Amino acid sequence: MTRQANWRLSFLLILAVALFAGPGISPAKEKKPKSVTATIVKPVPVQVMKLMERDLPRKVEAVGRVKPNRQLTIMAQIPGVIAKYTASQGDLVRNGQLLIQIDPTDYQLAFEEAQANLTAVRAQLYSALKGFERSKNLLPRKVISRDNYEKAEAAYKSAVAQEARALVGVKIAEERLKKTKITAPFSGVISMRYVETGQMIGAGVPLMNLVDLSKVRVKINLTEQDYIRVKRGNSAQVRVEAYPSLIFNGRIDRIAVFSDPGTNTFGVEVLLDNPDLVLKAGFSARVSLTTQPLTDVILIPQSAILYRENGADVYVMDQNQKALKKSVILGITIGDNIQVIEGLKPGENLVVKGQNYLKTGASLVVSAGGGGRPR
Repeated sequence: MTRQANWRLSFLLILAVALFAGPGISPAKEKKPKSVTATIVKPVPVQVMKLMERDLPRKVEAVGRVKPNRQLTIMAQIPGVIAKYTASQGDLVRNGQLLIQIDPTDYQLAFEEAQANLTAVRAQLYSALKGFERSKNLLPRKVISRDNYEKAEAAYKSAVAQEARALVGVKIAEERLKKTKITAPFSGVISMRYVETGQMIGAGVPLMNLVDLSKVRVKINLTEQDYIRVKRGNSAQVRVEAYPSLIFNGRIDRIAVFSDPGTNTFGVEVLLDNPDLVLKAGFSARVSLTTQPLTDVILIPQSAILYRENGADVYVMDQNQKALKKSVILGITIGDNIQVIEGLKPGENLVVKGQNYLKTGASLVVSAGGGGRPR
């Protein structure tokens, strides 16, 4: 075959292919159908608890320090020299026991002088009384003048007044003499002694500190929410670091009527019996108060709460076993639980485990080991 014949044959073949593959008649490409895989959403395993209302005794915890039931700085009421003291720091003393003796010499002499003055005044009174009685008998008979009678009467009245003044002087001297003996105004412990034998003191000088530890107090400060729930006489339990295994029972004895402007808290004092004097002033103490009970309270585990920027949320399981998110308002904390003030109702099933990855509408299944992440 010649070269020209070959060229003609190639041209005819190209023309035939072009006519066969014209517009609209290109062979359709057969598309394979995509495989459709069905997505099956498995229920999320969770743990739930049925909510119920209950009444709870509310306890308030606070810290404070032990202080004496009573304490007093004993001061000198008269000046003088300390003759002796019979008690020192740490000594137990009884009510009325002699603590300090001030040298009584000068006061004893003043007392005796006042008594002597009273004796002299009473002698003058006796003489004035006799003269006045004679004048009363002589005046009706006109033996003496009215002027002489009035003088006798005035002398008698003056003597009566002088006796009264002398009696006051004796009482003053006697009281000053008694003040040379300084006794304990109540039973307690001497916490400090400030004077020594032979020391010259003036009136108003501190001599000793006396504290009553037969009963002790613990002062605590409460917030408004706790303050309104306590009453005088409520029981209290006290623990101190010095005796961690012991519990001391007491009661609320004093309640402040207004708050401390610095802390906005209210002072409350707990009174404790301390017959063995094991509690000392200054011990740090932790007080547990049982206040008025809370009624119709819904408590939930703190671990069931999801804290968001705009508040706190929880999930409940509805009647169709679907997850439902609810916003809640929380109250006080009691151990690992917390009070729900608003957002939940008794009888609802709260999701307590497995709630971290839930969304509203998710199917749930109750499982003893629930709490896994949904797949």
